[in-house]
Amino acid sequence: MVNNRWQAVYDKKTDRILGRLKRGTDVMEGIKEICAHFDVTAGQFQCMGSLNYVTYMQAERADDKGNMKYSPIMKTSSGVELVTATGFIGISEETNELDIHLHGAFIDCDHQFSAGHFIEGGNPTAVTVEYLIHVVHDVDVKRSLDGELNLSFFQFKKREA
Repeated sequence: MVNNRWQAVYDKKTDRILGRLKRGTDVMEGIKEICAHFDVTAGQFQCMGSLNYVTYMQAERADDKGNMKYSPIMKTSSGVELVTATGFIGISEETNELDIHLHGAFIDCDHQFSAGHFIEGGNPTAVTVEYLIHVVHDVDVKRSLDGELNLSFFQFKKREA
């Protein structure tokens, strides 16, 4: 399948989707579009390529007891080479829509290497991003609120027949 935002081929023998995101396509939005096209609701993916910029957060120390928090949202001031990124695909329990959790490592045009938790809608493809999606069939992956930490995380459960 090819359109103006991405290219994708589903290898049914291995349950993997291979392809590339085209210029201007946000990494997370593109992966969600591909998953919706092939009716994928659970899986894992990896990718590499180039981005116009990255919008992300990083872990920071919250206190002297070893607790952590996330930084304010940051955005690179140049294009980047996306060295590697990996993520999970699931469903938001709150909205019942596809949800992506993505972390990546990148190097910018000033040769500064960094990494972090990517923010959806803020990571447009510069030239190309090549990806591989591993589709999962027998597991429900749902993002829901964790009462102990009061944060939403993916929860993994055996899919009921």
